Amino acid sequence: MRKHVLGLALLLFSLYMPLQAQEKTVPFWGKQEVYLMNQTEQTFQVVEALLKENPPSAGKPALARKAALQLLDGVFHDTRLDGSEALSRFMESRLSRLLEDLQKPLKKGVKVYKLYNDGFIVKTKSVTVAFDLYRGEVMKASPALISDKTMQAIVAQCDIMFLSHNHPDHIDPVVVKMFTDQGKQVVAPSNSLIGNESVTHIRSEQILDQTFQTKGGKLDVKILPGHQSELINNIHVVTTPEGFTFAQTGDQYNKEDLVWLLDVKKQIPALDILLINCWANRLSDTIEGFSPKLVLTGHENELGHTIDHRESYWTSFIKLEDVKRPNCLMTWGEVYWYK
Repeated sequence: MRKHVLGLALLLFSLYMPLQAQEKTVPFWGKQEVYLMNQTEQTFQVVEALLKENPPSAGKPALARKAALQLLDGVFHDTRLDGSEALSRFMESRLSRLLEDLQKPLKKGVKVYKLYNDGFIVKTKSVTVAFDLYRGEVMKASPALISDKTMQAIVAQCDIMFLSHNHPDHIDPVVVKMFTDQGKQVVAPSNSLIGNESVTHIRSEQILDQTFQTKGGKLDVKILPGHQSELINNIHVVTTPEGFTFAQTGDQYNKEDLVWLLDVKKQIPALDILLINCWANRLSDTIEGFSPKLVLTGHENELGHTIDHRESYWTSFIKLEDVKRPNCLMTWGEVYWYK
């Protein structure tokens, strides 16, 4: 009798467990949007775990890291999610950890933080430099990817911001005001933020040598006269008090500029880090022209674009196969420590 009771109990338990699992998914039946959001959240959890186990590094990326970034491609190329709270929560979660790291003193080397789009922050022991910070206002009447509160906290950690060109995904007037309200310098091309006397406007068709004083010391900056098609696009090459040199190219894409860009290393200091847009004209050749010790790409997965123009991580991986220099592909909220 006891054996029969035990057998019946095991049978009921084996039937109960699938039913219990099924109950968790029943609410999705007939609710496509609810299903999609839950699938997105589940994907983000897997991505977070994979990226934590496989942080940014130069050289051939681990398969698990590639898989995580390509999982993100699938999410970021689903236009139904543009402007969604799910993406905003994911971004806020990642940037909260970025901010925590950014607030820590840095005793040696350089840390590069990748934000949304082509936004980067470069931190050394003495100075923290921002490029093209943008909150990510993807859809009208939807929250920005990066909240004002989070961006304000990030700006508080920076000393100066350089802006490359007059496009709204690179020049965010709200972020600019956050800098200038704190008495921090913003450097922009002459055709940008016209009338804003708090901004330093600079442009020349020749390479310019400029010096900017920050609370942490002097920055020596070469400003290269780049273009995105016909639109002026300043390329900033920054040397810190410690002697580290890094460059950010903005949306550089102009065939005529290749005449001098493919050998620009002779006109700038030896470059430690190049922050380059992933769709730059003749990417691998342009990188060789700068001759950096490390390459980090930007501008993948710009939401709001058509899906063929969102520059996926998987296409960047393919492009980087031809790059001879050490390189790393990062996603939002990641940090690379260059020592």
